[in-house]
Amino acid sequence: MSLIGSLDEVKIADVLRLFSATKKTGRLTVSGEEEQAVLHFSKGAIVHAHAAGGSVQGDNAVVELFGWKEGQLTFIPDDQPVASNVTRGVDQLILEGLRSGEVARRMRHAIPSDAAVFQMAEGPADPEARVDLSAAEWRLLRLVDGSRDVTDLLAQSGQPRGPVMEALLRLIEAGLLEAAAVERTLRVHALPRDAPAEADLKLDLEWRRVRRFERGVRGILVRREGRTPALAPIVFRADLGRDIHLPRPLFVELGLHEGDEVRVRPVV
Repeated sequence: MSLIGSLDEVKIADVLRLFSATKKTGRLTVSGEEEQAVLHFSKGAIVHAHAAGGSVQGDNAVVELFGWKEGQLTFIPDDQPVASNVTRGVDQLILEGLRSGEVARRMRHAIPSDAAVFQMAEGPADPEARVDLSAAEWRLLRLVDGSRDVTDLLAQSGQPRGPVMEALLRLIEAGLLEAAAVERTLRVHALPRDAPAEADLKLDLEWRRVRRFERGVRGILVRREGRTPALAPIVFRADLGRDIHLPRPLFVELGLHEGDEVRVRPVV
């Protein structure tokens, strides 16, 4: 293993160009305080890349590296074959990284997934700050309600993904939006009757901290991978922990079995 240096000493673009020109084969690792990125080279080409524990893959993992401010770079010669997930050449990746890498990294931290939910924030920290919004940003802001996730916002905005995500990032960084951590993963059990869903009283208290649900939650959206989300009324009682009891018809609709896990968030 060889230590190349740190990102405050060398530029990632220069490292990638050097490895391409010298036909390196092996594994380049960039290690930050909280995350790591790994790039696999074969004769100077980047063939596989992943970062953030595998949540960022391929071209995106390479591009995001251009937004890193610090990190140690190490290289290990290694000719073990890996599955390819990088589609562009080094020069193209460098150009894209220089153009959008910093924004891509900020966006992933601000909007970690399409399941993220946001609510109106208090506003900019500077009371004298002025924020000018485009018509599209204003329409998007009106859709944010502490319940809709990014998937919903994309669908209801009617706009392409790129502009919507960029607008969300701007609204978050301007202090107009903040994360609303409302979604929970819960273990399901079937109620022997058609009745409101039942969840722990502590969950109701947590949801009431979100502005939209300060007066309580009366309905939930239940998601299971591969199935259409379903709505259900809900009541709360003590000592259910991370279990949720769902009415038998909903169990059947979602194809659930005792002990399965579902994602749940409040809607009304």
